[in-house]
Amino acid sequence: MTRMVIVLAAVLVAAVVALSAPEPDAGPWPDALPWQDGRPTAAGAVAPDAATSDAAAPDAATPDAAAHGARAGAPVAPFAAPAGLPVAIHTADLPANEASGLVASRKFPGVFYWLRDGGGATTRRPRAALWTIRLGGDAHALPVRRGENFPFAQVFAAPNGDWEDVVMDDDDNLWIGDIGANDCVTEQYLYRTLEPEPDTDDPFVVTAKWPVSFPDPAPGCRTRNAEAMLWLDGELYLFAKTANSPVYRAVFPAERGDDVVLEPVAEFDAAVNKISVSTVSTDRTRLTVAGHARYWVFEADPALRGDAYLKQALAGKPVHTGTFASRAGNASVEGGSYVPGTHDLLFVAENKEMFLVPDAPSAAAAR
Repeated sequence: MTRMVIVLAAVLVAAVVALSAPEPDAGPWPDALPWQDGRPTAAGAVAPDAATSDAAAPDAATPDAAAHGARAGAPVAPFAAPAGLPVAIHTADLPANEASGLVASRKFPGVFYWLRDGGGATTRRPRAALWTIRLGGDAHALPVRRGENFPFAQVFAAPNGDWEDVVMDDDDNLWIGDIGANDCVTEQYLYRTLEPEPDTDDPFVVTAKWPVSFPDPAPGCRTRNAEAMLWLDGELYLFAKTANSPVYRAVFPAERGDDVVLEPVAEFDAAVNKISVSTVSTDRTRLTVAGHARYWVFEADPALRGDAYLKQALAGKPVHTGTFASRAGNASVEGGSYVPGTHDLLFVAENKEMFLVPDAPSAAAAR
C-alpha cells in the first residue's frame, strides 16, 4: 500500500511539472519585420528534394539550422520545423496543398493568413479554415502557436465551396471570397469574419454573408470564375479570371442577404490575363498582380483613391515582371501579399511552395 502511494505521488508531481512548463516561443510578437541587413538573397529558390505530398513527415531542420540551434545537416523539412524553431521560407512547404489566397494582418506584425480552394479535407488539413504564417527576419517563418509554424483555425458558418481569396478591410475584418466558378454557374459568396488572436485556438467567426455574381457572364453562363480580390480605400474589388482580367467594384445592398452588385471598373491589356493574385504595397506606390507562373508590378499614384487609383495603375505598363522559380516548373501561384512596410512580396502556391520575392526595380531603374 505504501509503495502504491509513493508511485501515485511521483506521477502527480511529474504531471504538475509538465503542466507548468512554458510553451515554446511564448515571447511577445515582434514590433516589425526587421529585414535589416538580412534581406533574402535566394527568394524563390526551393530545395529540389522538398516533398510535395499531403502526407505528414518527421520533423527536420532547415539548411541554416545551425544558426538557430537546430540539427546541422538534417534534411529539408517538407512543411514544418521542429517545435519552437524558425524555418526558411524558401526551403519549406506549406502543410496542405491548394493554397489560394494570402493576406497580411495589420493587428499582428508578421502574421499572414492563407486559405485553400480545394484538395482533400482531413482533421489535420481542413478546408473550411484559415491558416497562419508568421514571417520574421531573414526570410524565416516563425512558430505561431505552441511551436507550430503553420497552424490553422476553423471558420464556422462558411462552407468552402471554392474559396479563392482572403483580404483585410479597414476595420481589421477578414473577407473570404467563395468566388470560384469554373463551371460558370456555381453560386458565389462573400464572408466577413473576425480576426482572433493567432496564437490561440479561437476560431474565425463569420459575422456576415452576401451572395455575389458577375453582371456580364459569357453566353450560357450564370457568372464568371474569379480568384483574386483587393480591399482598397473602403471598397472591395474582384478580378475575373479571364482574358484581360476585368476588375469590378462590389456595391453592397442595404438589406442583408440581397446580392452584391459588381460594377465594372477597369481591365488589363492583352499581356496580363487570368489573374489569381492582387495586392497593393503599404505606401500605395505599387500594385502587383500574378497568375500561376508570372507576376506583374505596376507603379501607382498614392494620391489617387479607389477606382481612379486602379484605372491609372492598370493603364500603364508593368515596371517589372518575373516568373516563380518553381521546382515543379509551374507552381500554380494563387495567393500573394506585400510584406507590410516593404516592397517585398510573399506568394503561396497550390503545390505547397512559398516564394519570398525581394523588392522589384522601380520605374526609374527599369527605364
